[in-house]
Parts: sequence; structure tokens; C-alpha cells
Amino acid sequence: MKHGKYEVQDVFFGTPHSRTGCLYIVSAMTVNGSMKLTFHPASPIVSEETNAKFADAFIQLLDKASRATDLASSESENFLSELKIPEGSLSIAAAILGVVGVAIHAGAWSEFFSNLVEMKANVADPKDFWDAFNFWIFFAVGHPLLQPILWISDVLHGSPGPLLFDLVPASFLMANILFIGATAWSKEVS
Repeated sequence: MKHGKYEVQDVFFGTPHSRTGCLYIVSAMTVNGSMKLTFHPASPIVSEETNAKFADAFIQLLDKASRATDLASSESENFLSELKIPEGSLSIAAAILGVVGVAIHAGAWSEFFSNLVEMKANVADPKDFWDAFNFWIFFAVGHPLLQPILWISDVLHGSPGPLLFDLVPASFLMANILFIGATAWSKEVS
């Protein structure tokens, strides 16, 4: 993959963007038509032997999937060539449906922009309008980023056991201490 004077020849690290954590993280990226996978073992929480067994089973699964994909792709290429679907037609269909989706909600878009215009007209100092507008954008963008915090809050309030200092369930506190200890003990982190 090349852009200007820069070229990516290989990728050695990737990270998933899932909302919740998982024990074995695998991330994928394609570079120059080749798929690059990064496997992150759950060490030291899981033993090296268990990690190796999982990695071997994962490679076997990928090998089976790639053979099945090769067979399926050759069959689908034959099927698509018989259908004579023009190249780019899926993108055109998606663009048309996107325009239709925006048009269906044209009233809501119109109301949104008219509210912005009215809000700007009723503010004496334009800086006050832009401060409020920027805060709204920050909230709209930041809300999805807060999902992990909201998830851990649900875990906190749903944890069993007695409350310590009338604040934190004992099981939640112990789980945090164990996790922080395992992270600090890990050779990969330090």
C-alpha cells in the first residue's frame, strides 16, 4: 500500500475495536492484498501451554476456513460471471439507498438546521453559540466512547457481596485488585 512517498510493506501490530473485552484478541488487516493477523495471547492470566494450544487450534481453524473460502470464491466467481452484474453496481445501489434514507428524514434534517439557525440568531455573542455547538458535537461524538465506562458501571452496581464503606461491593474491589496485580505482574506490560 503506497501513498505519496510512504509505503506500508508489513504490519506487525493491530488492535480490535470491540465494545467489550475478550480473552484472546485477534486483529486483522489487509496489506497489498495479503491478510495480516496479530494474535495477542492472554498471558500471564492463562498459562503458556494453554495459549499455545489455543493458537494451534486457531491456526487449524484458519487453514480450514481458507480452503473453504478458496472453494467458495471460485464457485461464487462462476455464479457472478453468469449473472453479468456490472462492476460498481453495489456501490451505486448503496449510494442511492443512502440518498433515499436522507430524503425520508428530510423533515428532521430541516428541523435540526432551522433550530441551529434560530439558536444562533437568539445568542448575542457568536462565541456563546459556537461554545454550545462544540459542546453538543463533543457530546454526540463522546457518547459512544463512554460505552465502556457505562459497562463497567453496570458491573460495579451488579457485583454481589457486602458493600465496603457503603460504596463499593467487596467482589468488585477484589476483582479489580486481582486484575491490576496480574497486569503489574505481567512481563509483557512492564
